[in-house]
Amino acid sequence: MPVIVKSEEIHPYLPSLGSFEAIAPERAAHQDIRPLEIAILNLMADKVATEKQLAKWLGHTPLQVQLTFVATDRYMGETRAGRESRNTPSEHIRKFYKSFSEVKNRKFDGLIVTGVNALQPRVTDEVFWDEVAETFRWSETNAFSSLFLCWGAKAALKYFHDIESVKGEAKTWGLFEHRRVSDRSDLLFGFPDRFSIPVSRWKNPDPKAIAACKQLEIVAASAEAGPNILTEPAAYETSKVYPRRVYVLSHPEYDTDTLHREYLRDCEKSPAVPLHYYANNDPHEELDNKWRFTGFLYTNWVNSIYDATPYDLNDIPRPFGTV
Repeated sequence: MPVIVKSEEIHPYLPSLGSFEAIAPERAAHQDIRPLEIAILNLMADKVATEKQLAKWLGHTPLQVQLTFVATDRYMGETRAGRESRNTPSEHIRKFYKSFSEVKNRKFDGLIVTGVNALQPRVTDEVFWDEVAETFRWSETNAFSSLFLCWGAKAALKYFHDIESVKGEAKTWGLFEHRRVSDRSDLLFGFPDRFSIPVSRWKNPDPKAIAACKQLEIVAASAEAGPNILTEPAAYETSKVYPRRVYVLSHPEYDTDTLHREYLRDCEKSPAVPLHYYANNDPHEELDNKWRFTGFLYTNWVNSIYDATPYDLNDIPRPFGTV
């Protein structure tokens, strides 16, 4: 959270009012506390694991965060009609999830759209594309900031920027080193200049199209896996920016053994081991988590939302300080 600065001049070592870390006392006095409202459209098969991984980091601030788990109308309709899920207890879904239609008249400070084990050649070929595209369209007016993960990021890149993601001959997966490129909205606050994040995907977005898109800022990229964290910065107040949309093509939230479980699940049809993940490239070696701190990306996103979102949810998507 930002510190409160009361000074007409720049302090010699405290953050200045032109930075992310400082806030004017006049605004601080009017910051009545309310929970941040974040909706998660969870497309993953193992919904419980994804809930745990994301909630752990989204809740890792002093802020109050209210999570609403959402599924597509078709999925919720089938589940409520008695369809049993192989990966998540259907009763869990019926108890804790809302259909998109049940939340589409609400406004949220944040929206997360997760990945999904989708193997069609293009994102628009998936049977749920139309419903996900409707969520993207809705987010333009009903979500202050949106964060798209893995397949969700590739689908959002297609929807918002017509950037295609094409399935490769081999899966891009492993623990890949990334470098910080540009970070105007401070998503990587506290990160070193180089860090490793798990990556697991069959389809890769066109890196030339990403580089050519002026709306996109490449926050972090990998020499092996390409651009992996992208943002669309938007201005608020006079000199600050926040991430209007975030595209995360990697998996900072992954647990230590998530890639290992994927390997065991897929090793018969795809025997290649994830790169740079196992010691000595041996799946029988003990696993070490070298990326756990990268989950702070989600915490930093929550903080950036808090700094910029309007107090009145009805004012979304306009940021604080705009008319």
